[in-house]
Amino acid sequence: MLRDLTMIFSVLISVASLSFGVYKNIEAGNAKGFVYEQAYRVIGAVNNASIGPAAKASIVDAALGTFGTPPPVIDLSRSSADTPVQGPVCSEALVSNCVNLAGQLAGLNASCLRGKGVGDACVQASQIKLNIDGLGCLDCFTR
Repeated sequence: MLRDLTMIFSVLISVASLSFGVYKNIEAGNAKGFVYEQAYRVIGAVNNASIGPAAKASIVDAALGTFGTPPPVIDLSRSSADTPVQGPVCSEALVSNCVNLAGQLAGLNASCLRGKGVGDACVQASQIKLNIDGLGCLDCFTR
């Protein structure tokens, strides 16, 4: 029963999505038609004006030069998808050391929690945190 309801719901969502896409296509076509209509009106008004052919050509050229496509919604020129993959940031020894320190820190944090925040384990955990920060371990695992 739940599977059937899920299927019906997904079909309804798909139909709604498809309808929205068709509507946006029609809306874009109407906008394009409106722009063409305005361009033809400008050209008609200039052609009916009592000015010289050179002036008409320059006015029409200037008017049509203002029409253009809008900028893209997604600017792919700023994408870093085609940049080469950088080499490893940290050496294997540093990564191994960072993993070892993280394991020690996990154990000390558990001991510190059991001791309710007081004791030697909490002091050692603070020192290991400083060591991890000093070695720059975060950079090894965030890139």
